[in-house]
Amino acid sequence: MDLENLNPQQLQAVRHSEGPLMVVAGAGSGKTRVITCRIANLIKEKGVPPESILAITFTNKAAGEMKERVRKMLDLRGASPWISTFHSFCLRILRIHISELGFSNDFAVYDAQDQLTLVKQCMKVAEISTDAFPPKTLLGHISGFKNDFLMPEDLQPDAMPYGHQLKAAGLYPVYQSALKKNNALDFDDLLVFTSRLFQEFPSLRARYNDRFQYILVDEFQDTNAVQYRLVRLLSQSHNNICVVGDDDQSIYRWRGANIENILKFENDFPGTTVVKLEENYRSTQNILNAAGSVVRENRNRKEKTLWTQNEVGSPVLCYRAEDETDESEFVCEKIQALNRDEGFSFNDMAVLYRTNAQSRVLEDVLMRIGLPYQVIGGQRFYERKEIKDVLAYMRVVLNPSDSVSLKRIINVPVRGIGKTSLEKVEQYCREMGLSLQEGLRRNEQGKLTAPAAGRKIAQFLQIIDHLDSMKDDPLALLKEVVDRTGYGEMLRKEDTRESKGRMENLEELFSAVEQSVENGEGSLQEFLDSASLVADLDNLDDERGVLPLMTLHTCKGLEFSSVFVVGMENGLLPHASSMSDSEEYEEERRLCYVGFTRARKKLFVTHARRRRIYGTTFNYLPSDFLLSIPDEVMIRESSRFSNETAPQFSSTLGGALPYQEKSGGAYSIGTKVLHAKFGSGIVINLSGSEENLNLEVFFKAPHGKKKLSASHAKLIVL
Repeated sequence: MDLENLNPQQLQAVRHSEGPLMVVAGAGSGKTRVITCRIANLIKEKGVPPESILAITFTNKAAGEMKERVRKMLDLRGASPWISTFHSFCLRILRIHISELGFSNDFAVYDAQDQLTLVKQCMKVAEISTDAFPPKTLLGHISGFKNDFLMPEDLQPDAMPYGHQLKAAGLYPVYQSALKKNNALDFDDLLVFTSRLFQEFPSLRARYNDRFQYILVDEFQDTNAVQYRLVRLLSQSHNNICVVGDDDQSIYRWRGANIENILKFENDFPGTTVVKLEENYRSTQNILNAAGSVVRENRNRKEKTLWTQNEVGSPVLCYRAEDETDESEFVCEKIQALNRDEGFSFNDMAVLYRTNAQSRVLEDVLMRIGLPYQVIGGQRFYERKEIKDVLAYMRVVLNPSDSVSLKRIINVPVRGIGKTSLEKVEQYCREMGLSLQEGLRRNEQGKLTAPAAGRKIAQFLQIIDHLDSMKDDPLALLKEVVDRTGYGEMLRKEDTRESKGRMENLEELFSAVEQSVENGEGSLQEFLDSASLVADLDNLDDERGVLPLMTLHTCKGLEFSSVFVVGMENGLLPHASSMSDSEEYEEERRLCYVGFTRARKKLFVTHARRRRIYGTTFNYLPSDFLLSIPDEVMIRESSRFSNETAPQFSSTLGGALPYQEKSGGAYSIGTKVLHAKFGSGIVINLSGSEENLNLEVFFKAPHGKKKLSASHAKLIVL
């Protein structure tokens, strides 16, 4: 195995073998290479059996790339290291051992839409108003409880203020009970239940501690409390745990990621060896200097400075647009020029933004000029209605207790089973403790419903029974679902462009099942499991010559020759919701750092003097983050529609800028204020005269955007 091309720090991380190791890997510093070389070194030089190594990462794509790299480095004819995502690892463990927790091994895995359907059902049972308490909000709080490894019995509702979190705490046990009744787990449960297994059954924990003598965890800064607990449980007996990550790239706090996991690792694992990877192999020095200057102002981080042997490169270009259309036209013109004059392919450039809403104007301009583009992170293949409908039939065949999937397709295509009839059966099932399918089967001769509805239910169950006889052949089953249920005929009768596209999607589903069979995952269960675990970025086609548009959260792990970060304004980046919370504000800096470090050769940043977004025109200040970037690494241009020269930024963070459009005495766009009821917030727009000034203020959740009269609100300027 050739280790000669590794730098000294990479080599130290690869050759370290015993005891805890933390590799602090800056952006573009070759961390994947270190992980794969470390795995290969353990096997080839240290004589560690491949099956004794567990490597965990966050996406299927990353896991697949890691497997392929290890395969190329070693001639593994027998056992291989176990390389997978957290969720895939947990799913495999639970398929074997979940009976210890009272579930059967053929449990279903509910995705976000399934979970939402079930939460709505539970809210109905618990008599919780969906108008007063949005189901998605309650589900988000329940997910938060699970990410913190809090079971329903661990919560202390008396200590919670009245509101969504308190209501979610009351709904949590009802939701978990409904999942168990359906023999189903949600994505969070995969992690929670596996942690529970290892925590509650010491012999099982010891078994897997013995099996996995060396554990590697990639993207450790993105782990939540449950994942951290799982890692500690798996490494308890040997402590041969290697974590690789970058605290400066921790950008998923909103979905449970805890930056403290990487910051406290040395304390929790005494004797940890720390290796810093600071040499960057991706970007120019100017790009690294710009990114580093932004994130360096964070207090909650491990000190590191990225450097490179690459060229210094072009300065970062900061463009001040007149409005969002001017901004989009500038970006598109630059992209066309880079493609035409410098040979950059469209798919080797990317446009990044803070919120999905920002893509609309970009898309309008791109369509107008005929430049091919792809919105990454839009509706995914397995979330399309026709795909979910057909998979729901297959899931019901595999797991008769799956009432959510059954309810989804009982009247799709329409077969005359009305809402009232279904509600009667559901009420009977609740009283008798039955699954929905069991209740339907007891409805002989329409005992629970009208006779006509009873006959239609019986016909539906005959279809399900027929499909059940084919579950050992997923391809044949899929064909029969489309044909026998009438779903294909329904789409053909519609005979519209949309229905033809939906039929083409079902044809693509056949290809997916065929590929699953070819990959040796030929059972129906294996295919449905793989479909459940597909992630957004797994669908990114790197070969297409199209321009990717995506949010800053989506771009993590990718790299491009040229990157455009648009909308760099206070209120967008940093986002308005973060500007009164220091932890969220630091995460916004890290998000900016991640976006900048996606660029290899050229980086462009833009902000607009005014912007119409969310149906309202705002006058934003340029992002405070731009104030951090030294003049020697960034040049500034103004819109060709503006008569003003390029603005000179204030040297003081948050200082006033010379071209600020609106001011109301003590208030201006970006002013931080405190309200007696709503707490801290930031002014995002002004209207009216100075004597009769109206403010739009964005407050922390749950209050959000409020319109206030400056003379009556009694705001305190912070």
